[in-house]
Amino acid sequence: MERVNPLANKLKVILAGMVFNLYWLLAVWGQYRFVYILFFILLVTWFLEAKAWRFSLLAALPGIVIDSLLKQWNIFEFGVPNRAPLFIDFTTIGLIPTWLMMLWLGFTTFVWSIRDTITSISTKWLLVAGSIGSALSYWSGMKLEAVFFTLPVFDTSLILMLIWLALTRYMLWLLSIFNKRAN
Repeated sequence: MERVNPLANKLKVILAGMVFNLYWLLAVWGQYRFVYILFFILLVTWFLEAKAWRFSLLAALPGIVIDSLLKQWNIFEFGVPNRAPLFIDFTTIGLIPTWLMMLWLGFTTFVWSIRDTITSISTKWLLVAGSIGSALSYWSGMKLEAVFFTLPVFDTSLILMLIWLALTRYMLWLLSIFNKRAN
C-alpha cells in the first residue's frame, strides 16, 4: 500500500472541494449557460485522475436514473432551458436536463478524487452526511430555481434523504470494489 502524505492529501481535498463547489454553482445557478465549462472541467479531471471516468460513470448512472424517475413521477420539475442544451435535449426522452447529468458526473468524479479521505471516515457518518447533505443540496437548487418541488419541502426532503442513504451506500460499495482492484 502506498504511503500518503497527510498534508498533500488535505490540500487535495480542499482544492477538490473548492473546484466541486464552483462546479456545483456553475451547474445549478448557470444550468445550460455553463454546460460547456462543466464538460471541460470534467474532461480535464478525468485526464488528471486515472480511473475517475470509470468510477464516475458507474456511480452517476443510478443517480441519473433515479432523478429521471423523480422527474417522471412529478416529484421534481425543471424550468425551460435558458439556452440550447449541449448535444441533445435529454428531457425530450424523459431524462433529467443535461446540466444535472453533468452535475452527477462532476459529483461522482469529486468522490473519486477524495476517495482516500472518504474511505478513512466511518461509514455511519458518511451515510448520515450523504443523506442530509444531499437533501440540502437539492433544497439549495430549489432556492436557486433550478429545480421545483411539487410536494411539500419536508416530504421531498425526506424522500431525498432516503434515496441518498441508498446512493451513498452504493457509492461506498463501488469505491471498495475499485480500491480492491487497485491493490
